[in-house]
Amino acid sequence: MNLRHLKIFQDVAEAGSIRAAARGSKLTQPAMSYAIRELEQQVGATLFVRSITGVAPTPIGQALLRRARLLFNEVRRAEDEIAQLREGASGTLRVAFSSFALARILPKALLAFRASWPGVTLELQELSGPGVPGLWEQGHFDFAIVSELATQADDGLDREALLEFPLSVLCAEGHPLARARSFARLKDALWAVPPYGAELVRSEFAAVGIPAPRDMVICHSWQLGITLLREAGALTIAAATIMDSASTIQGLTALSLGRKLPNVRMSLLMRDRNGLTPAANAFVEDLRKVAGGLPVLRRLRGSTTAPTA
Repeated sequence: MNLRHLKIFQDVAEAGSIRAAARGSKLTQPAMSYAIRELEQQVGATLFVRSITGVAPTPIGQALLRRARLLFNEVRRAEDEIAQLREGASGTLRVAFSSFALARILPKALLAFRASWPGVTLELQELSGPGVPGLWEQGHFDFAIVSELATQADDGLDREALLEFPLSVLCAEGHPLARARSFARLKDALWAVPPYGAELVRSEFAAVGIPAPRDMVICHSWQLGITLLREAGALTIAAATIMDSASTIQGLTALSLGRKLPNVRMSLLMRDRNGLTPAANAFVEDLRKVAGGLPVLRRLRGSTTAPTA
C-alpha cells in the first residue's frame, strides 16, 4: 500500500462514488478506478460494494478507512511539526473542548498562545457537535479539554488532570425545591445535566434507595443548561466553584442535601503525549499555567494513563 492509493480510496469512500470523487480531484475516473483495483489487489480483499448509485465500503474497507483517516491526520501533524521546527509558527492545531473549559481556562490560554504562535491556525471545536466523537476516533484533534468525573477511565487515552472541583446540585432562586434537604425530594424534578451527570444522578438516587428521575436532559452546552435552570425550572449538577462568580450565579442557588458528591475534573486528553507537535505542546503548557493560577480551584499535578484494552 502507498499513500497515493490510500488517499484515493479515502476520497472515494467519503464521496460515495468514483465519479463524485473524480470531480473534486485532478485525476480522471478511469485513473481512480485503476488505483482502487490496485489497492484491492495489494490488500487481497474487496474494499467496496458497488451498485448503480455508487459505492460503499465493505467491512474490510471500513476498517481500512478508519486506519487511513488516522494515518493522514498523523501525516498532517508530521508536516506541521517539521514546518514548526524548521520555520517557526505555522500549521494547524485542532482542539476539542467542553463548555466549562471555555468559561474557566481557554480564553486566557488562547491569548498567551496567540502571542507566541501567531502563524498557527487554531481550530476549536466544542464537544457538543454531533460529529465530534467520530472526529476524535479519526485522530482529527491534537488533544481535547474535557470535564469528567474524577475516576480512572478505561479508554486507553493519556490524560492529565488540570483542575478538580466539588459538585453541587443547583437550581434557580425561588424554585419550589430550593430548600430541599434530601435527594428523595428531587425525584420528580426536571434535570438538565452535563454528559457526565446522567450516570452520577442515577447512582446518587440508587445510593439512597430511590428510582432515578425519569425527566432528564443531557446538555453538552453549559449555557443551555443554565437557561433550562432559569427558564424551565430544571435542576443540574455543576461545579460548586461557579458560585464564586457573581456573573454566573445570578439567580441561582446551591442545595444543601447532606451528601458529598464526587469531584469533577477538567482533563487534557491525548492519544499520545509524545506525538504532540511543538505548537500543541506550547498550547498545553499555556493551559497548565492558566489552570495553576486559579486560586479557587483545587489544582492537581501529574497525569495518569489508562491501560489499553
